[in-house]
Amino acid sequence: MNKILSLFFTAFLSCSVNNLQSQNKIPFGEITYGDLENKPYKPDPGADAIILSDKGIAALGYDGEEFFVELVRDVKIRIVNSNGFDYANVELPFSTDDDIITYRASTFNIRNGEKTETEIPKKSFIIDRISESVKVLKFNFPDVHEGSIIEYSYTARLKNNAVFVLVPWEFQSDIPVASSSITVAYPEYFTFKNIISGSAKSVYTTSSTTQSTFFRERMKVNVFTWYVQNMPAFRNEPYIKSREENLTKIDFELASVSFPGSSLEEITPTYQTLTEKLLKRSDFGIALTKTGFLKQKAIELTSGLNDNVSKLKKIHEFVSGKILWNGVEDYTASASLNTVYKKEKGNSADINFILIGMLRAVNIKADPLILSMRSNGSINQLSAMIQQFNYVVAYVFADDNYYLVDATDPLRPFDVLPFECLNGVGRLISEYDSRFVDLKNNEKEASAAAVGLQIDDKGNLAGEMKTRYSGYDAYAVRKLVILEGEDGYLDLMKENATEMEITDFRLENLAIRDSDVVETVRINIRNGAQVAGDRLLFNPFLPPIAEGNPFYQETRNFPIDFGTSRETRVVMDLEFPDGFSVIEIPADITFSLGKGDGRYEFVCRTNGNKIMINSLLIIDRTLYQPSEYSLIRDYYSKVLKKQAELVVLKKNL
Repeated sequence: MNKILSLFFTAFLSCSVNNLQSQNKIPFGEITYGDLENKPYKPDPGADAIILSDKGIAALGYDGEEFFVELVRDVKIRIVNSNGFDYANVELPFSTDDDIITYRASTFNIRNGEKTETEIPKKSFIIDRISESVKVLKFNFPDVHEGSIIEYSYTARLKNNAVFVLVPWEFQSDIPVASSSITVAYPEYFTFKNIISGSAKSVYTTSSTTQSTFFRERMKVNVFTWYVQNMPAFRNEPYIKSREENLTKIDFELASVSFPGSSLEEITPTYQTLTEKLLKRSDFGIALTKTGFLKQKAIELTSGLNDNVSKLKKIHEFVSGKILWNGVEDYTASASLNTVYKKEKGNSADINFILIGMLRAVNIKADPLILSMRSNGSINQLSAMIQQFNYVVAYVFADDNYYLVDATDPLRPFDVLPFECLNGVGRLISEYDSRFVDLKNNEKEASAAAVGLQIDDKGNLAGEMKTRYSGYDAYAVRKLVILEGEDGYLDLMKENATEMEITDFRLENLAIRDSDVVETVRINIRNGAQVAGDRLLFNPFLPPIAEGNPFYQETRNFPIDFGTSRETRVVMDLEFPDGFSVIEIPADITFSLGKGDGRYEFVCRTNGNKIMINSLLIIDRTLYQPSEYSLIRDYYSKVLKKQAELVVLKKNL
């Protein structure tokens, strides 16, 4: 930006900021007697605290050196009861590049029929730097009681990428929000994309324009307001993808700029131009062209291997074992790949780019595929907001099949993605084939338990349980053993099954990551069956096998996202003592989940003094909308009802 244009925008944008904030000034301390009466909040009478209002006004500015967003924010919270006192301890995070210009806070109460204000003195505000990139403004409200209203207000100059992301805003919290709004203003020469996550239909918007004059030229400023009313509290539910996915909020991203006298400059690409821009970046496409140093090692590793899948496995094993992941998730390289290779440590993109480079070195087709991890929320397939993406994996074609491959963890098989990557679709970045790709191979969670038990006439149980873990279940066992050791793993087993005595514990195939893990234990359960006169009553589904119903609530707000298919099989042989007869066993049953989305099978047979049970639970479909909640809830309820049925034995007279 040349000097004249810099002066132009310095004056123009400063004027815009001042005009917007003077026209939309947020008064502090406007608390009514009605606010302080602490009447029940009708939409959520059981709430511990309520955000009465959360209002923000933000304007894009320029100071001659850099763009910034000046944000004025005011928050009012009613403390309903003593469980809400924690909301009087406030911590507000900022980038270390941001300037916190002004701040104030007060507690409001009614005493002797009069409204009182207890202001927090300036010395009680603390600014702590908690990392290289984050600082926190901390303060505690005094004189807080049931019915108090606390209010804080601040003005901040946001500098960290502010021109690109404006001011992300959360309309929802873990307590109900009566009113929340964000107003943003920026010159007509800027175009911003925005995406509303969560309950988008609850967010309303208004827009207007205002005029600003500079050197006798009139210029338009776009002003947008997004707001919600009576937003319910965000409450976690079993099997939601992430808080980030479901929280009602808005994110912005700069799409393009067109200054007077200059042509349109695209900042954020469309999906049509995304590939071209990424392939020209030094930390993405250019980095992948500088992998010649990997060729000799790749050829050496794959020497003597005839098929590409075997080569892929070998290279994946090498890269995942050699380069230590530093825990940083990214879709761009942190340094030259040669440097990362020598240091043997890097972020997720560094590692997977090295994997791609080595595969290409032995003529295996491999391209980067960028994605958003589950904790980051889903990508919008209609609007290419680059900040949505935070990870990259390799999309590999080997022996007539495509594989999504990640090499950040030496415990994970080559064709099993990190569970966090199972998030809808990703975007393939290839010069000749750029498209959306489903984020899955054949990943699954699966276990199969073979249980052989003997029951004596006192109701004691003893026998062996052998469980075979596959897919993510096998990975979870390997991970836990690495973290806790085999002794620690056994201790955790015992903690989760306190009614059992577990002995003769062993694990097989831990070091063979492409194989199932087999766990074998001897178990003894005193009084495992109920003795009732001449009868023994026994539930064959032991606590480590049976699961509770995670879908016990009557209603559901968010989609159910299992992430991957699930399969649980239990095969049991129960031998009972001579002199007893079978009086009752559970009936056979088979039922489906939805229209072929899963099924449950239960078969029970007797043969002499043995009872044989075979149970299979399958869920193939991974995503259900809240409107389909009853399908899942009823399915699990029927499974648990069947698993609660008893075997009844009677002593012969």
